Amino acid sequence: MKRQLFAVCNLTAVILNALHSVPVCAEDSGLHSGHFENYTQYENAAASGRMTAVNESLAENVTEQLPAAFDLRSQGLVSSVKDQTSYGMCWSFAAMNAIENQVIDRNPDVDLSEWQFAYYMYSPLFGYPLKANTDMDDVFQQGGNYYMTAPMLTNWTAPVSEKFFPFQDMSVLNPDLTWEEIKAQTEYHVSDINSFAYSVGDENFQNQTAAVKQAVFQGNTVSVSYYNKNSYFNYNKSCYYNGENKKTGGNYHAVSIVGWDDDYPAGNFLIEPEQNGAWLVKNSWGADWGDCGYFWMSYYDPSMLEFYYLHTEPLTKHDKIYQHDDYGYWMAFSLDETDDSAYMANVFTAEEDTWLTSVMLCTVLPEEQYTIRIYTNPTKEDNPASGTASGYTVGSLPSTGYHTIDLDAPVELHAGDKFSVVVKLSGTPGQHITSEAYVENIVKNPDGTISSDASMLTEDMIRRNFHAGESFYSQNGRFWYDLYEEEPIQENYTTEDGSEFSSYSMIGNLCVRALTKNAGTVIFSEDAEALPSGTEIALSCAGNTPIYYSINGGEKLLYTEPIIMPEEEIIISAYTVLNRKTQPVCEKKYAPQEAKISSLFTMQGNQKYYAQFEKTGEQEYSAYCEELTAGQKPAFMPISTGTVSCAGEPLPSGVLTSVVPDENHIVTLSVSQENRKDTVYYIYFGNTVLYGDADHNQTIDAADAALILTYAAEAGSGQNPELPDEEFLLRADYNHDQTVDAADAADILVYAAENGVSGE
Repeated sequence: MKRQLFAVCNLTAVILNALHSVPVCAEDSGLHSGHFENYTQYENAAASGRMTAVNESLAENVTEQLPAAFDLRSQGLVSSVKDQTSYGMCWSFAAMNAIENQVIDRNPDVDLSEWQFAYYMYSPLFGYPLKANTDMDDVFQQGGNYYMTAPMLTNWTAPVSEKFFPFQDMSVLNPDLTWEEIKAQTEYHVSDINSFAYSVGDENFQNQTAAVKQAVFQGNTVSVSYYNKNSYFNYNKSCYYNGENKKTGGNYHAVSIVGWDDDYPAGNFLIEPEQNGAWLVKNSWGADWGDCGYFWMSYYDPSMLEFYYLHTEPLTKHDKIYQHDDYGYWMAFSLDETDDSAYMANVFTAEEDTWLTSVMLCTVLPEEQYTIRIYTNPTKEDNPASGTASGYTVGSLPSTGYHTIDLDAPVELHAGDKFSVVVKLSGTPGQHITSEAYVENIVKNPDGTISSDASMLTEDMIRRNFHAGESFYSQNGRFWYDLYEEEPIQENYTTEDGSEFSSYSMIGNLCVRALTKNAGTVIFSEDAEALPSGTEIALSCAGNTPIYYSINGGEKLLYTEPIIMPEEEIIISAYTVLNRKTQPVCEKKYAPQEAKISSLFTMQGNQKYYAQFEKTGEQEYSAYCEELTAGQKPAFMPISTGTVSCAGEPLPSGVLTSVVPDENHIVTLSVSQENRKDTVYYIYFGNTVLYGDADHNQTIDAADAALILTYAAEAGSGQNPELPDEEFLLRADYNHDQTVDAADAADILVYAAENGVSGE
């Protein structure tokens, strides 16, 4: 007997906008979240990308007293503004910005590759394949949205560092890399993505804006998309408001919210919104656009959608992710419109001896209560809730999105074991079960014209990795249905205004994943390369096997409490013993963290750019800029979690401040922060000296060290060595101690080794 399913679908327009694709929602055949009542509703949904019943959350409960204005730049938690140039990659820039925000405190120099993520999103092997004859450059014009981005991030497709996949470098792209090879390159694991409802005019709109503010106030950048139409941008005030909510003549564009101001004047916008108040938005159109690359957007812009922020986890926490939903959430459904609970389960086969430690799932209803149970070696092929049962893991999920949940007790698995992850979700009546889906709508409009929409996720993509016995759903946890056996569903209906809808839907695998950690491997709570002194470094392993460790090759100790980061570099070597057999040693090196400037926006006359620093000494960095014109004073906006000062005066993070260079056209910035090493930054303007460049070839390498050693040897023996030029002694004094000697050469060799520079 065919079951009637009730569902909410996410569709993406067949033709994507140049900068951003537009998700739309409509009714499929037999998936009844509620028909559109007329064609106007359908047009509005298709144009704005709003879902009819997804993320209708009251948003998270606001538990903190929020200020009237806030700016994440003042906290040092915003990376530099990038420039997507003419590519349609804003969605990738917004995603990488969200990850950079999460790790910038521990890694101030973080710079992640938007290029890599944009390219492999459309991999023919595991992404959204394009036509075989598509030019490689065209891949970067395809656009993207939250429904494509979120699953690809949470299945470890990205990120990697910019230095490995530089922007616009075609030579680094390899279409033949498998998904596993891509995952092995990933430098951070995205564990959670929280999404928000945001609908201007909604009765809960104040709660929705407060929830976004709370997320930002807690240190997160919030990604958002809006319909960009240049005629609504006030270039004099760097602010935007699409008050007419028009969706023609522009494109959807993804950006990042980094602050707000409740008192931002409504009168600044070209069309005045109903009240004051605006979001501070980081763009990806370069530092010389808008207000240092930023602009203000009214709270009341009705085109805004797809709000989300994310979290990362230590790279060592999980070794493998088991999933059937390669493409994540595209549909939510239930067996009855009034269901206040539902069950979903995925069955996997363990590839090695390991521990199942966490479960990842996707939800589209707020305030979901979850109960998770693992069953090993199910005894019935049609019942995932059979076999050996684990204990229960229970809890709640205030927000919608993707969530990683640690099991109360890890479950041991052996190679070849079948295991099922069974999840019960309950709370608000509605669609609790999330899955992949292909959906297409064809609408015969009242004027006789025909419109059509289809999801980016196609039937062929779903069928590629869709098999019997993988994904099951249930209303009560006793009677289970295999999704593979569900036939595609079709429906036709006519609305009150005469619009004729025809829809087709195929449901794929469920959004339930299992994350594992290999037995005997040690998890380090901190995965940064440098840490503040006093940081607690916790060691753990799945199964709670005793851990032994040593520091810098010293005495082997039984781990009982966190290791405290000292003020010098340490190497922690840790291992476990299983079945009387010593497991491989896991090693992690930590250096003392420096107080650093993450980025330094520079304004020099009409030029706006980020200063590019290189390490030129111990806790010392230098940047070289063009010569200042007569009377010109540069202005700087540092981004730092520390305290930046110039000539004893503070230089606030996130604030553009004018600075007077010294008589040598040099600006010296000092940075300090508790439990971190102080640093100094030199900004040289004009014909400046490149310290360490003894041979004056604009490169600091081993050849410079050799020249300095020759000079020092001759001078030390009483000779009067001939100088190559009059500035040689100044350039050769790398450590600024007024003496040119072997110490300068040694420091140069260290610099060259760290930066991969070799001499002739």
